[in-house]
Amino acid sequence: MNHETFLARRAELRAARPSLVDLAELDVYRSLGRAFPAILPSTHPEAPYRCHLAERFLAHLGLPQALKPRTQVSHGVRRSLRALFGLLAKRGARVGVPADVYPVYLRLAAEAGATMVPWEARVGLPALDALDALLICEPLKPWGSTLTPREADELRRWARVDERRMLILDSVYATPPTEEARSLLDDESALLLTSLSKGWLVPDHAGICVVPERFRKETRDAFAELPKDEQRLRIGYAALTEHAARPREVAAALRERARWLDELTSARPELGASPCIGYFATSSRSFEQLLEWGILGVPATVFGGPEGQSVLSSLERRAAG
Repeated sequence: MNHETFLARRAELRAARPSLVDLAELDVYRSLGRAFPAILPSTHPEAPYRCHLAERFLAHLGLPQALKPRTQVSHGVRRSLRALFGLLAKRGARVGVPADVYPVYLRLAAEAGATMVPWEARVGLPALDALDALLICEPLKPWGSTLTPREADELRRWARVDERRMLILDSVYATPPTEEARSLLDDESALLLTSLSKGWLVPDHAGICVVPERFRKETRDAFAELPKDEQRLRIGYAALTEHAARPREVAAALRERARWLDELTSARPELGASPCIGYFATSSRSFEQLLEWGILGVPATVFGGPEGQSVLSSLERRAAG
């Protein structure tokens, strides 16, 4: 079941079986957005300039301002990936794209004409020597793991063999970046992407891509082709200044919902659920088995995962009806 098919199926089940416990909400913006006021465009004189947004983003993440010349600005991770995949397509690079994380990754790479090598991120790193570039979601959505020090060292060695090899870390689910992501950024082994999307619940408005010095010029040229929208930049600037506490508030709301989901799954061990990380837990039970027990989950296949497993979301705290 893919994402579109699942959404239609979920709507049918919610209407037909209102007593189902709905653990299948995937839209964090719809679920949490109502709890937070809208972020209005900043009127500060720095607000419409990408260079100042980069400064504010680096400061928020606790990254040194010395990284500013190596920081590209876009509307968010999707836009950044479009630019990077386009650059890699022009090179004819073989790009490792995780097939069990976020289906949009594969679509963006295909649209850019990149030569894709899909791999299953939940089971470990791919065969690195077959790749010229690699995209990693860190931490790993929806499976909940993070890079180990051993994996980070393996990636570091791979990236250093050939200076054209490009290791891309999507860090949108971690503010600040995880320890291993930060180490790979600090020694210029990896590019790091993040945005306002998850921390501020403001998708497609502002994001950054911090790159090693060796990629500075070609990524600057690639990002220069992306559209610039002053209104979005002003909202991004306001998010990083007037609403700098928003990620902590969103994280607190998610922790509360995660506790609720953990309590539910602990009381029902037959669900075979992992602890909730972020807003997802995984279940060793199939979508159909969960339905028999009155639980509306998400088939793991929606994320490119295996049949017979499911993903549970903490975003809804009520019966389907």
